[in-house]
Amino acid sequence: MNIQLSPDTIQFVEGLVASGQFESAEDAIAAGVQLLKNQQQLRAEIQKGIDDADAGRVFDGEEVFAELREKARKLTESAD
Repeated sequence: MNIQLSPDTIQFVEGLVASGQFESAEDAIAAGVQLLKNQQQLRAEIQKGIDDADAGRVFDGEEVFAELREKARKLTESAD
């Protein structure tokens, strides 16, 4: 795959390589693509949460933490 980068982007990538943050321009570009992929996955997860909330599939935070505290207490007691 061949891509065209703007002069500013080329300079930025070359600076990353020159500073030792990446071994090559390819590594820097691959890291950028991975960040984009992670961003897309995060957006999808956020949208799923929004959809769940809109559909009423939510939990009360205080109840969840109370249950977790109780489970932690029981685990601590059983370890003693």
